[in-house]
Amino acid sequence: MKYADRLLLFAAVMAFITIQSCNMKSSKSDSGFMVGMAEMNYTPEVGLNLVGNYRGDDYASRGIHDSLYARALVVKGENGMKAAILTIDICIINKETTNYMRDYIESETGIEKGNIMILATHTHSGPESGLSAPRAKEYMLKAADAVILANERLAPSVVYVGRSTEDRISHNRRLKCKDGTTHMTWEGVDPDFVECSWGSKDPEVITFTVNQEGKDIGSVVNFGCHVTTLTGSNWLYSADFPGYMVESIRKVKGEDYLPMFFNGPCGNVTQIDNEIGFLDTYQEAQRIGYLLGVSALEAIKDQSPVEGGVVLVSQEFVPLKRITITDEQLAWAEEVMERVAREGMPPLQQDGIPDEMYAENWIKMHEIQDQVDSIEVQVIRVGDLAFVGLTGEPFNEFGIEIKAKSPCPNTIVMGLANDYTSYFPTEESFTQGPGGFTPMITGYETTPGTTIYEIGSGEAIAAAAVRQLEELF
Repeated sequence: MKYADRLLLFAAVMAFITIQSCNMKSSKSDSGFMVGMAEMNYTPEVGLNLVGNYRGDDYASRGIHDSLYARALVVKGENGMKAAILTIDICIINKETTNYMRDYIESETGIEKGNIMILATHTHSGPESGLSAPRAKEYMLKAADAVILANERLAPSVVYVGRSTEDRISHNRRLKCKDGTTHMTWEGVDPDFVECSWGSKDPEVITFTVNQEGKDIGSVVNFGCHVTTLTGSNWLYSADFPGYMVESIRKVKGEDYLPMFFNGPCGNVTQIDNEIGFLDTYQEAQRIGYLLGVSALEAIKDQSPVEGGVVLVSQEFVPLKRITITDEQLAWAEEVMERVAREGMPPLQQDGIPDEMYAENWIKMHEIQDQVDSIEVQVIRVGDLAFVGLTGEPFNEFGIEIKAKSPCPNTIVMGLANDYTSYFPTEESFTQGPGGFTPMITGYETTPGTTIYEIGSGEAIAAAAVRQLEELF
């Protein structure tokens, strides 16, 4: 199907959903929950560094294509407990920044900091989040203000969960080629050379909709995919396709409606279809966002109420050992860095990381490879629904596994929650290739430096999520 035909198809579907959505009415007015929703435009000044791609020596933003937002959901149960979830149009958020924002939110709202979950949408066209970055403390606290505003808007609410399937957007980006090697979708591999994808994808779209006084006021949309339509060739602030998702839903539900994107486990999932190629345009971001918006509206159209007015929160801190850098890897890294000292670092590239950055990282990683870190996994129960927050970029298989094993009938799983701890591949993925020690032998995500914890760490955090779900339910 041609690109123009695709646009006409989802425009027609959008019109159908609009008619159906307008006919929806809520029959309940209260379910024991108090809910507040809010958004805050936190877009920082132009000129600050963009995050998410290797850009050589120049990372400075050049302008604003579309504003960056923080969007917050605060829920209070009939048991008196409050919990908050904040999603921000930004690439990553580290632990230090999360704790800084949690302390601020707790001081302003009284919501316990352990009951606050902070997510990144993972747009690769946003600023740095580390507190040492210029002006970062200022704009990250402005983003946190969305929670304060949502808390002020708490009101009796009915909440709903809906589901749909969207299989036109995401693709497993790890390609098994006919010679047994692993390549990534952005490499432009000849489709005839590709045997299949090494793993799965999760096409499920889950919505969590808030209704007050008989009117829907906003929805969480949970879907797992890398937010990388706009990569190293883009120099403007942009929310990428989640921003267009918000736009598309508001065209149907009204400008006062508040959609928010909760990214699922997306470590090995991308928007790039290898058979078509890497389309890194704003038009492509809009196409993807509108498709996701239509699927979200479809889920909302067929939603059912969340039962049970209780809110509960759980956290588990999982000890994970750093991955080992072998003597052979260290020797390779030192040799590469000797060349860098003579020739300098390479110029920018569209995606991935050059060998020179891997070499630099391996030397640093070797110094702390015996370190054991404490990694947070958080679960928030809202009646018979659960929000699961996983750190870093877990493979999509972990989200599927957690949902399958959860005793909760409605489980929403997110990545990029509360800290950035790099990629969490499956144990199996480390065997998907010919072996060796130099970068990209078994694929981008399994390369030390892209992943920083020992094999099996993804399974460990997924197990921690399931344990907490079993305790809460």
